[in-house]
Amino acid sequence: MKLGMPELFEYNSIEDNFKLAQKLDLDFIELNLNFSNCREALEKHLVLDLVNKYQKEVTLHFYDEADLGTYDEVVKAYLDLLDKYASLGRGFVKQINIHLIPGPVVTISGVKHYVYEKEYDSYIKRLINNLKKAEAICHKYDMNLVIENTDTASSYQVRTYKDLYKEGFRFCYDIGHDHLTNDILLGLLNEVCLPFDEFHIHDAKNRLKCHLALNEGELDIAKYKRLAEKNNAYVVLEVKQESDLLTSVPLFRRL
Repeated sequence: MKLGMPELFEYNSIEDNFKLAQKLDLDFIELNLNFSNCREALEKHLVLDLVNKYQKEVTLHFYDEADLGTYDEVVKAYLDLLDKYASLGRGFVKQINIHLIPGPVVTISGVKHYVYEKEYDSYIKRLINNLKKAEAICHKYDMNLVIENTDTASSYQVRTYKDLYKEGFRFCYDIGHDHLTNDILLGLLNEVCLPFDEFHIHDAKNRLKCHLALNEGELDIAKYKRLAEKNNAYVVLEVKQESDLLTSVPLFRRL
């Protein structure tokens, strides 16, 4: 298991993240393509120097809104971006994390209905095809692809995960997102041994709030740490400000 941190929103400098990772003796940083300073640092070939200077590894979080189950014209743009930034990270980015997007929602009398659930057969065919393309891009540049659960989900996603598992994909388990969606993945683990190469660990509370510092919520963090160790995974302590990392990292290590 390797322990890391997310790129922090409060920092304007990529190097500030490396400095904090060094201070906390972390193994890696998950950079985030949603942040312009991440994209610029990759485009200007600055990240490798920081990797070598601070002796840290790097993973990469793809665009939050990237939906690989949608129309081909939209997916093509995201795959082009994936190829661009994966190529810029070749040799030092270890894996790329992509969200499993629930897709368009229609609310009827206050109840959410998911278009992908109604059109599941065509959706899952597109999704698998496009994820295979994304995986091929990552493998071309010697990195791994993991698929992350989001904090918006419907019961049809259990079926989705089963189908993706059959196709051999690898996954990222965000425990707070799962808590907010009534532990869909936790329940599925009793039936399917999903291969998790990455964990996003943070506390959560009342099925309403997540990304809390450890001990600020109600999750049994030690249970998930054991699962991460069993999977020999990259673990992002995904609390998203410096003060929360300063308290959460030592707590996590003591579990």
